[in-house]
Amino acid sequence: MLQNFHHSSQPRNIKLEKQSGLPSVKLLEEMMKKSMMTAGALVELPFGDDAQAFNLTVKREQGSWLWMLYHDDGFNSGLEWSHVTHSADQIYTLISNSNLGFMMSKPAQKALPTSTQQQNAAAPADTGSVFKARQGSLQGNLKNIQIGNLFQSINMNQMNGILEIVAPSNKAQVYFVEGNPVHAALRGAEGTEAMIQLQAWEEGEFTFFDERVNVNKTIDRGLIGLLMEGAKYIDHSKYLTQSKLSHESFLIPVNDTDIEQALLANGVECKLSDVIAIYKLIDGAKTWGEILRDIELAKSEWVPVMFNLLSCGLVRISTAPGKMRQNIVENRMDWRTVQSFEQSLCRADSGLYTHPALLYFLAQEWFKYESLQVPFSLLAFGFATKFDTPQLQVPFRSKAIEELREKVFRAKHKYDLLCHFGAFSYAMLLPMSNRKSADRQAETIAEICSTIRVSEDYDPSRIEFRGGIANVPEDCRSLDEVLALVEGGLGFRAT
Repeated sequence: MLQNFHHSSQPRNIKLEKQSGLPSVKLLEEMMKKSMMTAGALVELPFGDDAQAFNLTVKREQGSWLWMLYHDDGFNSGLEWSHVTHSADQIYTLISNSNLGFMMSKPAQKALPTSTQQQNAAAPADTGSVFKARQGSLQGNLKNIQIGNLFQSINMNQMNGILEIVAPSNKAQVYFVEGNPVHAALRGAEGTEAMIQLQAWEEGEFTFFDERVNVNKTIDRGLIGLLMEGAKYIDHSKYLTQSKLSHESFLIPVNDTDIEQALLANGVECKLSDVIAIYKLIDGAKTWGEILRDIELAKSEWVPVMFNLLSCGLVRISTAPGKMRQNIVENRMDWRTVQSFEQSLCRADSGLYTHPALLYFLAQEWFKYESLQVPFSLLAFGFATKFDTPQLQVPFRSKAIEELREKVFRAKHKYDLLCHFGAFSYAMLLPMSNRKSADRQAETIAEICSTIRVSEDYDPSRIEFRGGIANVPEDCRSLDEVLALVEGGLGFRAT
């Protein structure tokens, strides 16, 4: 479903009173509350002294919060870091561990009460102290317990807190109040949709944190109903996997079959209008990855549709197109020159656009948006070590880059651009795309990367996929925000 573009009614910024010292955890939580109370608002907190000024901002983004810290010392100004998290404690630790010179000479002003630990951390004698990471009360891996059983265990024990799950190509959070899920979020989905999709996960390290939950309620259904719907979703998803449906698969329509009769005879429950809408997108020339980008349904809706199309014999899967795209004979267009110029913008070792080329294309998309209100999206992705401090970016080996290029090229539109992003990460620029389309492409990228052996130097269990998404105008109103948002999800700056 296409999102409305709110050009004329952008939410106002909320600027708080300047603080002379570190903001407390309680103040950070107040910023989160204000951001939630005014949908889409950017909450700003200036702090610092005459020598160094800082500005901390927070904005609600896709079930979590995007935090950015800017500095200004009178000579230079810019973004210090950006981070996506629901935890005020993590942001407090980030600020405390940043090199904020004024904190070494001035104690924090207590605009709001702070804990003893926070007051001590702000004092000069304790500036070298290390903050303890959150400890979970329940830990394990989904290889050893079905996620439905995990949900039921939390429910029976009436637990309060956050269940975090880190899978090879995705991350998820589920918020519980007295054992009942009230909010869930993963890449491309939140609320009930996220809960249904989560039940198909069979791998991922999970941790439950006992803590007070403070989120908007996005789940109104009981756990039993969610588990029942999830069971059907799992069955249909497994059938698609067993049928070897992949993003590189070509789908061939079987034209001599009556759709309604076939569904009445063997189909499972789903809307006929959804079946017809997807069937019309299948022309025998496009891959499933290309088709998926144009489907305006949630995953829990298109999975049973594809189950019906395949199990009822309305569509078949092929490794080659059923028909070729029409080639127009052109005498004046010199495609060799186009290809030669394109190669000059690409790195010879990878065949992907360089980082400077990405910035140029990104600027062109911004100019189109300014003039014509044409939306666009940027995805950034890569791998990082899980347990190192700080985390290290993991470079793709040459064979992995080749595999990435081949698989992505078969699952994208011709005008999408696959580029380098900094030294060891990658990006996709998606012209004329809304946020939902970008989310679907991000899921495709994550699934493709999960099938690639990225590096021979790192144990796959010790690295994780990282990614960030930004859409103009649904997420951002400037190119700086676009880059900060994707870098926040990636966890690294593109330098």
